[in-house]
Amino acid sequence: MTQYVPAGAPLATDDRVAFQLNTVPEVVRVSPSTGDTERANISLVATVTGTERITLNEITVKVLAGADSPHFASSLDGVEPAVDRPGWTYTGVQQSTFSFTPTTAGGETVEPGASLTIALDRIPVNQAIGSSQVTATAHWNNDSGTSRTIFEVAKFPPGFYVRDFTASPVPVNNGGDVELRWQASAGATLHLLWEGEQHDVTGRSEYTVHGLRHTTVFYLRASHGTAEQTLGTVVGVPDPDIEVNNLILTDTLYTNQMETLTLDRIRIVPAPDSEAAGRTEQLPSEPDLPPDPATTPAPAATAAPSPEET
Repeated sequence: MTQYVPAGAPLATDDRVAFQLNTVPEVVRVSPSTGDTERANISLVATVTGTERITLNEITVKVLAGADSPHFASSLDGVEPAVDRPGWTYTGVQQSTFSFTPTTAGGETVEPGASLTIALDRIPVNQAIGSSQVTATAHWNNDSGTSRTIFEVAKFPPGFYVRDFTASPVPVNNGGDVELRWQASAGATLHLLWEGEQHDVTGRSEYTVHGLRHTTVFYLRASHGTAEQTLGTVVGVPDPDIEVNNLILTDTLYTNQMETLTLDRIRIVPAPDSEAAGRTEQLPSEPDLPPDPATTPAPAATAAPSPEET
């Protein structure tokens, strides 16, 4: 199974081996045309998920090397690979792929929840702005299982930054306003996103969202060309509005207002052992609604007169 993780969302968990990627610095910058080479570290955590143990045979990390935008490193010379789990070792790099294996023949049997961390330090970043793919692959149960995740890692120009994405107040009362703030370099293109909304906030450092009704995740996406970095923050609403298709109550409901968006009435259906056959409550805002044909008995049929009666 292969998963794709865009820049700014460095976590993939929908597999037997879940990968999490981090970079140092968090915002990777390309090397300048003159002067010292910019270097970055990649840290990759592999965690066994599920409820059953598996036998891990090998984990590989592929880092593209070259001079173009899709490449991450200018070369792989001088990269310092390491793995923190006892009994595992680095076995070499071929075709831009670093390999790590257990020293135990046939692999290591690993319990759910166990993890290992792979480090690739002092990677020389090339000079091309853009995004590059880092591919993490786990082979398990003697290669009968494969977990693969492709991470998109952005490379920004020197001096680029986006940071300190915060919200105030937190939490916020239902219907209240929340102010979002951040810091970004002058060359960054910025977009604020939440629940289908998208606003261009380039050149700004704050934005106020009015009338928040429920807990919301906000994202700040910063880009320069094809390179993107996304930050997120959560604003909680302790007393949120709730929208449901079907609401089943087992006790008493106290409410100041109840609305329906698709029906012309709210139907209250009693439990099967109730003596009532059910009743329909009219909405307060629409007192003159016609009777519901589903609960109104049809009028008794009248027999047509016979020929003798006519």
